[in-house]
Amino acid sequence: MRILSSIESPTGRVLSCAFVAIILSVNVSADTIVERARTFLEALSEDERDDSRWPFTDEERLDIHYAPIGLDGLRHGDLGADVQALGEDLLRSTLSERGYEKVRDIRLLERDIREQESMLLRPFGLRDPGRYFWAFFGEPTGTAPWAFRYEGHHLSINVNAVPGRPASTTPLFLGAQPRVVPSGLPSAGVATLGEEERLARALYASLDAEQRALATLPYAEDRGHMIGQVAIISNPAPIGLARASMSERQRALVDALLDYFAGFWNETIATARRADIAASREELHFAHVESSEPPSAFYTRISGPGLVVEIDNTEGGDHVHAVWHQPGNDFALDLLADHLAEDHGVTLTRR
Repeated sequence: MRILSSIESPTGRVLSCAFVAIILSVNVSADTIVERARTFLEALSEDERDDSRWPFTDEERLDIHYAPIGLDGLRHGDLGADVQALGEDLLRSTLSERGYEKVRDIRLLERDIREQESMLLRPFGLRDPGRYFWAFFGEPTGTAPWAFRYEGHHLSINVNAVPGRPASTTPLFLGAQPRVVPSGLPSAGVATLGEEERLARALYASLDAEQRALATLPYAEDRGHMIGQVAIISNPAPIGLARASMSERQRALVDALLDYFAGFWNETIATARRADIAASREELHFAHVESSEPPSAFYTRISGPGLVVEIDNTEGGDHVHAVWHQPGNDFALDLLADHLAEDHGVTLTRR
């Protein structure tokens, strides 16, 4: 199944961009992810394991990088081809086919950024599809909490698993630069976050004047509205237009945008994320702003109790960031607290 969308490129040309939806709906069990994580770790050398491992309780687990500096862990591109393939297997088991393709596209955009950047910056090697890092926390046994992070430029995947509960997968960070890759670059025509943008703009365009007055934020450049570019957030105050004040078609667009984010994960995890969305659905709010200068700039937020999704393209209009948080349960903090209280009689102390 293919979803076609049209968005405007930085040059003003309308591009038809194809987005591959879930090709096969496969329920991947938590045991499969544990098995693939163990297989990957067992294939590493002793030094590589040392570079990739932390205790589950280490503060490093509660970290995220929104810039490609200070990254820690085991560099994916330094691994042998066979071991890299085992890491890719772990990603494939955790993500949907569409999610895995998005990760692939984000990594390959590093080639395009490298082509666009000054020659003076290239020797530093910051723009490299292999410059993504693995970090594991605890032992992937399936009988105790454990986690892994896969992180680099414009990508932070954080999977925290607590026995007997669906894995936590927030915070999630995705980015794209360029917004639409121009001709002449290796990924020409790719709009990595184009479908997310299309759905947000379609929702905003559907609002009548009264609804738009409630939904529209003042324009703020350089991600001035974003609240999610931190590790952990609290539930924000409601802003924008309430989902309850939308038409049936508009509510369907809200649901479609959030479901598109949920579809980043394998079907088992996506089902859990859809349940999280459903729990917040009746209290969701939509806020949005667009600007013609710089071209294509916009910001959107859908938020409610336990859910914040943001997409931002206000840093020059050609540099998109998207984040998903579960306030209160980022890094499985609520799941872990429940597990410790119910199974071990221990009260978790938050930092």
